[in-house]
Amino acid sequence: MSNTMHILMINNSIFSINEYYQKQIMDIAPGSVLTVVKNKEVSTELIQEADIIFGWPQIGLLKEAKNLKWLHLPSAGADGYTNKESYYNKDVKLTNSSGVFGLPIAEHVFAMILSYNRNLQDYAYNKSEKKWKVIPVVRDFYGSTIGIIGLGDIGTEVTKRAKAWGANVLAVKRNVSDIPQNVDKLYSLEDIDEVLEQSDYVILSLPETAKTKGIMTEARLRKMKPHAFLVNIGRGALVDQDVLIKALKEKWIGGAGLDVTTPEPLPEDSPLWKLSNVIITPHTSGSSPTNIQRRFVIFNRNLKLYLENKPLKNTVDFTEGY
Repeated sequence: MSNTMHILMINNSIFSINEYYQKQIMDIAPGSVLTVVKNKEVSTELIQEADIIFGWPQIGLLKEAKNLKWLHLPSAGADGYTNKESYYNKDVKLTNSSGVFGLPIAEHVFAMILSYNRNLQDYAYNKSEKKWKVIPVVRDFYGSTIGIIGLGDIGTEVTKRAKAWGANVLAVKRNVSDIPQNVDKLYSLEDIDEVLEQSDYVILSLPETAKTKGIMTEARLRKMKPHAFLVNIGRGALVDQDVLIKALKEKWIGGAGLDVTTPEPLPEDSPLWKLSNVIITPHTSGSSPTNIQRRFVIFNRNLKLYLENKPLKNTVDFTEGY
């Protein structure tokens, strides 16, 4: 059996690798075999050979990955990959690309907030009908309170911008420690209700896990302020969507910006499409032309650590699911 290390990189429409980044990998791991294929071209043979996979392999093929020691995901979320029973090698290392998406998603969050505050979506509708009509109700972000549920990479980037724009920043974190920079008050996940009651804007930036699924229940949506704006850039399953529709229709809350829904794509008959107080984007908040650079900074750093037999960064906890 060959001792040559095989690295399999799986391209798709969201994640691809060009020759520049292939060269970086070969410079770090000379003598290894690097195979780059489209996701539709991944064969059982390639999966069986791979020591390292960078991409989203079909979960059903992981039982065939007899040599796999490390799987690196191009996403921050590890949905579907945290069941060890899916793997042939139960000691496999799983890492993610957390740190790539905080910058673009934070900008997307504020694009939604400002669109809501300044009625930009309504003015776009008016423009299509050539209507010059002033919408008198506007909202200030300065001096408001923003509650950020989930203080990872994305949540942290949101806090920086919120504080710079003059907001009172509340944040919810799984493990409460010292209050981070740009956060006025830090809460545990058990104290989420206190944050909801105080916030003019609520940002959901949690991963989907057994503990977070359905965390925004009817009771919690009713705790929000009547004018509050909910932004979900985590996962659609964080919110009871049927209850959210009711909350938006009956004006328990002011509005919502949704980059994630359940299911995706959002069906054409979903009432969310017709609600004027809802902004919808098709899971694109993390899109950025510079994502690939940040992905390979993370992967290349870990590749060096892997070759030195040192602990990897961005390790996913199989028990917690992220």
